[in-house]
Amino acid sequence: MNPFDQAIADLEQKFNVVGVVNLYDSQLYQRLQNLYQTEYNHNDRIIIIQDTADTYDYIDLPGAAILRLQKYLDQIDISKFFIVVVTGNADIKNELLQISNEISFIQVEPYFNNVVIRYEDTFCPLPWMHLYVGTDGNVLPCCVADHQYPMGNIEEATPLEIGNNKKFIQIRQNMLSGQRSKECSYCYQKEDSGLPSLRQEQIKRWKIDTDSAFNPIYLDIRLNNVCNLKCRMCSGYFSSSIAQEDAELFGTTISIENSLRNRQRKLALEEIVEFLPSAEKIYFAGGEPLLAPEHYIILQKLIDCGNTDLEIFYNTNFTRLQFRNINVLDLWKKFGQITIGASLDAIGPVAEYVRHSTVWTDIENNLDLLQNYCPNVNFTVTSAVGFMNAASLIELQKNWHNNRRLDISKFSLHAITSPEHMTLAVLPDHHKNRLEKLITDHIHWCCGRDAYILAEQWQDMLNYMLSTDLTHYLDEFRRLTRIMDQHRKQDFGQVLPEFKDLL
Repeated sequence: MNPFDQAIADLEQKFNVVGVVNLYDSQLYQRLQNLYQTEYNHNDRIIIIQDTADTYDYIDLPGAAILRLQKYLDQIDISKFFIVVVTGNADIKNELLQISNEISFIQVEPYFNNVVIRYEDTFCPLPWMHLYVGTDGNVLPCCVADHQYPMGNIEEATPLEIGNNKKFIQIRQNMLSGQRSKECSYCYQKEDSGLPSLRQEQIKRWKIDTDSAFNPIYLDIRLNNVCNLKCRMCSGYFSSSIAQEDAELFGTTISIENSLRNRQRKLALEEIVEFLPSAEKIYFAGGEPLLAPEHYIILQKLIDCGNTDLEIFYNTNFTRLQFRNINVLDLWKKFGQITIGASLDAIGPVAEYVRHSTVWTDIENNLDLLQNYCPNVNFTVTSAVGFMNAASLIELQKNWHNNRRLDISKFSLHAITSPEHMTLAVLPDHHKNRLEKLITDHIHWCCGRDAYILAEQWQDMLNYMLSTDLTHYLDEFRRLTRIMDQHRKQDFGQVLPEFKDLL
């Protein structure tokens, strides 16, 4: 009897084994779902067999299959207490401790050792010259870095101290040696899915000396999560409205008390101010940056120190141009390089559904005001594409271009990859087939207007949708859509009747 069969036999003597599944089974999710029970007996166990070495994309994370197991158990809601991994993985104890201290394991010989993949291209300039402070005071390599792994917090150290600490130094060393760090998984995962990433975009923009110490000339300012919208693809970390809703719906607590949040905002502002005279680019996001009082303080300080020709980029929902007694257009007139990246993903009722509390007529009125009063401001639309809004976004692009409201060259887009139940890839084949034709036709339309970059981006959306199957997240879509629709007094089937069968 081989060691794996012997281990299974021993476990069957000790426990009630309800199932045995191979970790590398292509139907792993379905196998686990079939073993799901609303309640297990204390002696029940599910055995997971790991009989070959895992794939290690990241130097500081468990293997890809172990991470996938964790994700599936969480999605299906199987308690990790009932899982036993039978494996030859020599480092299984350390790997499992990173995801749960409840999963038990049995090691069998022959042991296999882990080999971390080295890649030709892992470099990103941001860890050398970019300062991102999150709404909780945590400093990260950038805005899309994994928030589970902060580099430090401004309550405990200055940005320069954090930027030159051991964690940041290790990330920079990993990037130069072809190894992926867990903090940067978002970009690498997008690239693995055939999608362009922020990392690739920043490589084109910045040339830096990799021997230099941390020197923040590009500031990403998100001093709070105050936001007036509840977007379907967002979370309470970035939206106070969603955080409040989560507390009402799920009993979760808003993670940072107002007194602490205000102290962190004051600290972050004080730390950022010293970098303003030498800043070459500032990115305002949030929350909603146009509702943040600190945003207006920073603009005024830039005016006062004479640094008004730097690049300023906004990620804004563009629902408000007035804050208290300040009209932001009056300040924008004093700067030379302002770009608005408006987060608009759909038109009319679909826009109001996906980004709840949007009033579409306000968006169009604000654009008219901006174009008439601040022609110096470069207005663009940066859209997040998921299955709910793809068709409506195509309608928006055609409508605004044909009506001369905004040229098609001013649109750009990226795929929603999280939450998974919002993605294009969650759709079953009959809906993918319908959207494939719609997107293909729109690609031809874009090319006919010389919008080749946008056409390439739509092709990326299409490739991602057709190459990835996330239909197992439809249960999560149904669950959350029903909860949110009821709470927000919305109706998915009425706004998007073409997808009504998904419910």
